[in-house]
Order: sequence, then structure tokens, then C-alpha cells
Amino acid sequence: MIKKFIREEEDGSVTTNYATDMNGGLVTHNNKGPALVNKTQKLKEYYLYGVKLSKDMWEKKKKLS
Repeated sequence: MIKKFIREEEDGSVTTNYATDMNGGLVTHNNKGPALVNKTQKLKEYYLYGVKLSKDMWEKKKKLS
């Protein structure tokens, strides 16, 4: 189950972090899109099970998660 967390940044923008429970701890993960998103800062970072990936690598590996 993927959980959504929202954090307000110092500049007033909002960062959304998607995470999943893995071995009793939360790790950044989203197999449906970027796991870290901040529209104001134009930030999109892709993670699978806590591992940061490029968008191309994420596209290839998301099918396996």
C-alpha cells in the first residue's frame, strides 16, 4: 500500500512524497509515477523501493515491481 505524505517547503511550495512500508520502515516508492513531486520547484524524482532511478530506468523496472 502506497501512502502519500505532504510537506511544505521554506519557499512555500509543497512537496508530495509517496512511500510504502518495507520491513517495518517507510521507503520512497511509486510504481505509478514520480515518488517525489514539487510542481513549483519543477521536481520529479522516481523511486522504486527506496532506490532513486532515472525516468528511463524507472520506466523499465516499474513493470517488475
